[in-house]
Amino acid sequence: MADWNALEALLRQQVTGERLAHTYRVLEFARRLGRIHGADEARVAVAALMHDYAKPLSPEALLREAERLRLAIHPVERAEPHLLHGPVAAGLLAEQGLVTDREVLQAIATHTTGRAGMSLLEKVLFVADYAEPGRRFPGAEAVRAAAEEDLDRALLQGLDNSLVYLVGRGWLIHPASVEARNWLLQRRHGPG
Repeated sequence: MADWNALEALLRQQVTGERLAHTYRVLEFARRLGRIHGADEARVAVAALMHDYAKPLSPEALLREAERLRLAIHPVERAEPHLLHGPVAAGLLAEQGLVTDREVLQAIATHTTGRAGMSLLEKVLFVADYAEPGRRFPGAEAVRAAAEEDLDRALLQGLDNSLVYLVGRGWLIHPASVEARNWLLQRRHGPG
């Protein structure tokens, strides 16, 4: 894995302005959540720092890169290419040899949609990205507060809020988000 200064320099070439400020807020919140819940500090930091590495790419460029990297592209991602920024970031970082830790790459790849079977690192990054202190949308503060006590509850609240938002606008929903929610509910309450 590249050293921290190299990753940070690369990030700053790619991500600027409010998106860069968001990244540093995610980094700090993820570090806090990682300490509270016992996640590996170095992995949390790298995943949080690089999670939006491909966010500045256009929808067309995200699709091109996903195809070039031979990523599996779900029809929802083809229709909504911004959902590919996590998988593309993970693919580019791996291809460039900048991040080799599979768990870190997985967390970066799934930070937008989640997935069933999420690791602690994936949960920390998803929640930190969703509810970092700069997020002001309805429900973000409740997720921030829940995250300090129960990371799974915070993750479930974040997924629920996202799904309600998407349904309310008539937008497509990535099945990985539904699968993540169902997996969490089954873990928390047992089979229904």
